[in-house]
Amino acid sequence: MPTSVRRLTTKAAVIVVAAIGVIYAVWPHLFRGRKKAMTNKLREHLIRCEKAMQSAKPILGERSFPDDRRVSTVIGFISVLIELQESIVLLVLYDKPGSATALLRTVVESAYRALWVNLPATDAEIEKFNQKDKIDLGFGEIAEALDNAYSTADFFRDFKDRAWKHLNSYTHGGMHQIGRRFVKHEVANNYSEEEIYEFTTMATTIALLPISCFLKTHGHLDSGDQIQALMETYGPLVGGKKPAQE
Repeated sequence: MPTSVRRLTTKAAVIVVAAIGVIYAVWPHLFRGRKKAMTNKLREHLIRCEKAMQSAKPILGERSFPDDRRVSTVIGFISVLIELQESIVLLVLYDKPGSATALLRTVVESAYRALWVNLPATDAEIEKFNQKDKIDLGFGEIAEALDNAYSTADFFRDFKDRAWKHLNSYTHGGMHQIGRRFVKHEVANNYSEEEIYEFTTMATTIALLPISCFLKTHGHLDSGDQIQALMETYGPLVGGKKPAQE
């Protein structure tokens, strides 16, 4: 297996870490309100996230792949991830950030599964998943397998350990979700722009990551790098400044 497939570039890893880092800091603050019209900065950010995903589609579509169970399963996951990312952006644009955050766990879980099927899963494990909709490994075990397969130290395990509880709370109607339904004594969405920047950035990056790895696994290194480059075209505010425009 080529080294370039087994190892995410330092740049890609930094982008992913940056995309998710602030989420850990803002999650505990359950009552930070944003009861105002969407700013142009946030709208422009969402457009950049949407553009990144739309730009990834032709990069993937111009390549051919073997017709086997592993490939078709990964492509199925990628299709799901693209739709989820598009749905998150659309929900935020329609002022439904709570519903958008409820999809974050599915994005992360689908991405982990896609990466697992792409490389470390055995043929027997893939066949069992396809026939019985069952994966014997727990989510933590999948995270460990990904770190080993992609040589990412403890990146996937660390993200799982730090984020999984919060993702579950958003998806299953826990206090991370319920606590953001009020502004003082009024029922209203309570998400700061910083939070929205961060979770839309995370969702877009996590959705793009399996596409890049899938392309590189099949020898399309330049195309994989193109996907990674898209991760630099959007992102959260850094020091009050927007990401550079193309």
